[in-house]
Amino acid sequence: MTQQKSVQMDSELAKYVAELEKRVRNLEDKFDSGKEILTLQEAAQYMGIARSSLYKMTSNQTIPFYRPNGKLIFFDKDDILTWIRKNRVFSTEEIEEEARRHMERLSLKNKNV
Repeated sequence: MTQQKSVQMDSELAKYVAELEKRVRNLEDKFDSGKEILTLQEAAQYMGIARSSLYKMTSNQTIPFYRPNGKLIFFDKDDILTWIRKNRVFSTEEIEEEARRHMERLSLKNKNV
């Protein structure tokens, strides 16, 4: 590869990296600025899901949301995190540990009867 091509590629790479850094800063500004209320688009982006999926969840009322004037949909960031945390799926190891503790409690209960 010639030195000229190498310099050109380095220049293009630097521009690409600068553009990515700019985009990351914009996203950080949106979500880390302390903004508590998110639009449907922002909430979908925050959650990493499609807008249509989030809109369907609002239609089915499976996720908390706000509709102040009957039109636009808004989400509270804390409500989103609380909702996500309520839907935790336990690992196999956690389920087995809980089953073991339950069996121990049953065993102790039967011994005391």
